Amino acid sequence: DMADITISELTQKANITRSTFYMYYDTVGDVRTDIENGIIAGIDKIMSETDILNSIKNPYPLLSMLADEILKQDANNRYILSSSNSGQLLDKINDRIVSAYMHWFSSNEGSTSDLGRTKYIVAFAAAGMTECFKIWFNHKSSLSLEELCKNISDAMSKGISLMMDQDTL
Repeated sequence: DMADITISELTQKANITRSTFYMYYDTVGDVRTDIENGIIAGIDKIMSETDILNSIKNPYPLLSMLADEILKQDANNRYILSSSNSGQLLDKINDRIVSAYMHWFSSNEGSTSDLGRTKYIVAFAAAGMTECFKIWFNHKSSLSLEELCKNISDAMSKGISLMMDQDTL
């Protein structure tokens, strides 16, 4: 767990001196915050560039980009998602995903007749996706990340598509 890591362990793993560490950070928590902010910035960029309608029909490309972004920021250690505080990051990621989808649904008249119901379905799908990522990261599954994304994509596309009027897709 990242909460148990000392500055000495972190500087040794990063192959830097303690004085170099203190030039940029005060605590290990600051490192975590910096990594989380990088992940969130990447997620925001991905969501702003995503074709939401296409991702409803085929979420795999979006899921793959999201997973790659998390791995890019936390590639060598998996500290963030294996931490006992990972729920805070997952909540932020979920909020970004739900906001992007809800913005699209509210801006595209006729995409759904019930925004309240839609928000619950989108939130459910986003939370399920991030929880699957967390389980995969923590348990070093024999399932590849690509296979995981394909499985999640299949489940999400069927779930989110239910809330849309069938003639819209």
